[in-house]
Amino acid sequence: MKHLLENWNRFLNEEEPQKRIGDPSYIQDIYEITIKVSIHKTRGGDREQTYTEIRGIPSVTVITVDPLGTSHDETFYYTTLLVKFELVSGQDPMTYLKEVLFPGIRDIKGLTLRFAGKIRKLEL
Repeated sequence: MKHLLENWNRFLNEEEPQKRIGDPSYIQDIYEITIKVSIHKTRGGDREQTYTEIRGIPSVTVITVDPLGTSHDETFYYTTLLVKFELVSGQDPMTYLKEVLFPGIRDIKGLTLRFAGKIRKLEL
């Protein structure tokens, strides 16, 4: 109970908890890639459902829609997305794209990958 009250007091006073000393063998890298996709208007889910499915691909942490890179015609929505993903233990980002991200995108009904930019590693 005392520990709970101390944590609550730190929270109320906006005190930082003691920093955890990390495992030096644990490596986490965050990457981002710009992709352009088309989303069929009548096949698969709507745009938000499609974005949710992309977020469900393993290691994807965030997708952001570029409002300037969005258009449509009578059949498709064309969208530019910034996809961030996390890799641990020194995984190769190109292997991740080829074996996980791109196949995951191909599996989403009504979604077609049109373009993939360069991978950028984010500095934490």
